[in-house]
Amino acid sequence: MNIRQMTQRYASPDDRLGAWHLAISLALYLAAICVGTWGFGDPALMIPAILMFTGASIRLFGIQHDNGHYSYFTSQRANTVCGILLGAFTNNAFHAMRYNHNRHHAYIGDLDRMESHEVLTWTVAQYQATGFWGRLYYRCYRSAPVIFVIGPLFIIFIRYRFPKNALKSGLWDVARQNLLMAALWGSVYLIGGWVAFKFFLIAACVTACLGVFMVYVGHNHEDTYWSRAPDYDFESASLKGASVLDLGPVFDFMTFNFAYHDLHHLNHKVPAYRLKQCHVDLSPHIAPTRLGWWSGLQCIRWKLWDEDRGRMVTFAAARQSEQSLQPAE
Repeated sequence: MNIRQMTQRYASPDDRLGAWHLAISLALYLAAICVGTWGFGDPALMIPAILMFTGASIRLFGIQHDNGHYSYFTSQRANTVCGILLGAFTNNAFHAMRYNHNRHHAYIGDLDRMESHEVLTWTVAQYQATGFWGRLYYRCYRSAPVIFVIGPLFIIFIRYRFPKNALKSGLWDVARQNLLMAALWGSVYLIGGWVAFKFFLIAACVTACLGVFMVYVGHNHEDTYWSRAPDYDFESASLKGASVLDLGPVFDFMTFNFAYHDLHHLNHKVPAYRLKQCHVDLSPHIAPTRLGWWSGLQCIRWKLWDEDRGRMVTFAAARQSEQSLQPAE
């Protein structure tokens, strides 16, 4: 029995568990806005409220994400309706998210389908073959300010208004999501006034940055996986291409078990509320790449995939490799 077959016993939705986690997430979301509005300007209240809002938002995104795999509820219709409505909270059109994310799953770690992944990754050979402007573009794209701040804010608040492949997933899906998002933001202002709206906007920006940080670290560690046909192996791509963020039980709860993304890639039918137990029970059979806070932050060093070495490398390492290939004068 391979590892994917071992995960099958966890690949069954539970409507009661799903509803419970949805209710908890919505309650945390509402509580965060109330606390943040009431204590606006007081760091002792603002910081916990922002962290609570971030956790609740990431949990709601995790639920929408599972809705997209039809793995959260037993009913496909319930998953679809829930996923559409949660677009107001995640700023992400459901059907576009589902289409793009399922492509990411299908081609994880495939060097021939790199356009299907959330974060652009070049190989050393690609980087060395391009000119000055191409290298400048990629260096800017892979810089910490762009990856962790500018990029997330642009993607979540601007690009997602008309996401990639929106014409394929449906224009009504995008229009409906934007209307739902506008309704939520407008309700925050009408009920809580400018103070509530300012807190909401600050917390949403923090959420976008932390959420993208998680996705980046989850796939861009040094020993991640990239390969080409005919050597490409899906199980290796899933288990090696996604790290485990070992940041403690509070992080696991607030991110709805995102840490165990490796097994999710191997079997996307395992719902988030079963994912941690699946990881614990299967831990004797897997050897994941575990990252803490410090090692996670260090992942920003890795910029390019070196096909010869089979690992991510820095720009400096790529430059040294290029210089070593130049003929001596």
